[in-house]
Amino acid sequence: MKKADRLLQFSMSPTIMVRMSALTLFISLIAGVVVTATAGQAVTCRREIPGELIRELWNRTNALINKLPKEERFSRRLRLLPKFCTKCSERSIGWLELQNIIDIYQASVFSRAVIKKFLPQHYDELLYRLHHTLQHCVSSSKHSKYSKTIKKMARKIKKRRDEGALKAVREFSFILRWIDELM
Repeated sequence: MKKADRLLQFSMSPTIMVRMSALTLFISLIAGVVVTATAGQAVTCRREIPGELIRELWNRTNALINKLPKEERFSRRLRLLPKFCTKCSERSIGWLELQNIIDIYQASVFSRAVIKKFLPQHYDELLYRLHHTLQHCVSSSKHSKYSKTIKKMARKIKKRRDEGALKAVREFSFILRWIDELM
């Protein structure tokens, strides 16, 4: 009986309870830091990019695609975007790859005169907001494991000039879908 009484006294001691709660808090904070350090980039980008921005870009991109000349003149088999996946382990795309692709689109696609004349009102501003947000939430010190693939895509767009830019605009909805799936 005396051992049970001492155990009960020991577990009820206020100092022990304070120490145990402090230890629990400390362990949970460390666990939170580890989880945040590994998934911090994804959490930040998910939080930073407003869903309304993606919806507005989606609507205006569809309007832009409808304004473009019909695709019969261009090669339908030509695919500019690499085959990425947001939910599978192989060929998975992340925020870093999306930032690189958006950079290429701003420099090589949406800046071309053949595309500029079809752009809906305020489209550039929406793209700038997306570009700026990605730059803010993605660490630029890292290099993508798909950088060669993304550079190859950029070369394809530049090589095909206006035809490549028109095709790239038609494929921009895939990029917006990838962003939406990562959110």
